[in-house]
Amino acid sequence: MFKRVLFVLLLSLSVPAAKADGAGLTYLSTADFKTKVCYYDLSQQPTWKYIGDKPCLIDFSTSWCGWCKKLHPILEQIAEEYKGRIYVYTLDAEKEREVAALFGVRSYPTVVICPMEGAPQISQGYHEKAYWDEVIRTVLLPK
Repeated sequence: MFKRVLFVLLLSLSVPAAKADGAGLTYLSTADFKTKVCYYDLSQQPTWKYIGDKPCLIDFSTSWCGWCKKLHPILEQIAEEYKGRIYVYTLDAEKEREVAALFGVRSYPTVVICPMEGAPQISQGYHEKAYWDEVIRTVLLPK
C-alpha cells in the first residue's frame, strides 16, 4: 500500500499542471510557444509578433533555481488575481533551450513581459508581488 501511495505521489509531482482556462501557471513547450505566443522559424530571421489574445508574462526558470521556486507562488497568485485578463506562462529554460535562446535568457528567473502591442520587456531576478502588480498595471493593462 505504501509503495502505491508513494508512486502516485511521485507521479503527481512530476507532471506539470497545464491549464487552458487562463487560471494558474500554464506550462509552455516550444511548440506551445509557437502557437500561443509567437511563431518563429529559425531558418529565417525571427521577428516579434505577439499572437495571443491577452497580454502575458512568461517565466523562464529551472528546477534547481531557488529564486525561481520562491517566485512561482507569486506568479500563481498573480494568475488567479488577473484571471481572464492576462496569461501567466512558465517554461523550463533547460528543456526549452530554443525559446530561451530567442530572448537571450542566461540567468534565472527571467520573466518576459508581453503586452498586446509593441516589443516584449525582460525582467531578470526575483521580485516581490508589488513589482509585478505595477508591471501589469503600467505595461500589460494600462488604462
